[in-house]
Amino acid sequence: MEEVKARDIMTKEVIAISHNTSIREADEILKKNKITGLPVIDKKGEMVGIISEKHLLSIYDVRGEEVEHYAFRLPYEYRVWVEEIMTKEVLSVNQETPLKEICEIMVKNHIHRVPVLWEKKVVGIISTMDIVKYLLELLSEKKISKKLDKG
Repeated sequence: MEEVKARDIMTKEVIAISHNTSIREADEILKKNKITGLPVIDKKGEMVGIISEKHLLSIYDVRGEEVEHYAFRLPYEYRVWVEEIMTKEVLSVNQETPLKEICEIMVKNHIHRVPVLWEKKVVGIISTMDIVKYLLELLSEKKISKKLDKG
């Protein structure tokens, strides 16, 4: 069996945001697209950071109120920009990085997504969901091949 690489399982259509996006807009993008993190890019399209729900949660003061689907409310005049709270030193991989190495990076560093870069530009992203989808495909293939072997 051929070694699985980042290019084989990465999500290629990556939603990214600018470093000068407001956190309010970042929150809306996350919710609208049902994702939990976004690469942050500069004017040249190069990755400069990453932001996740965790970053947003760290700045919202919910004061014990029930929060539904991360529908946060901040005073309109309260402005915080993505670049102020994003993680700037992001672990990334390239398209040829083996899946085993990607999994080791994610487990060792307790992260849920790894951007795939080519010359500092985001060409894909691998999340824990991408890995689970791949495992599900493998399990389904094994189940099918077992049935064929019996038939």
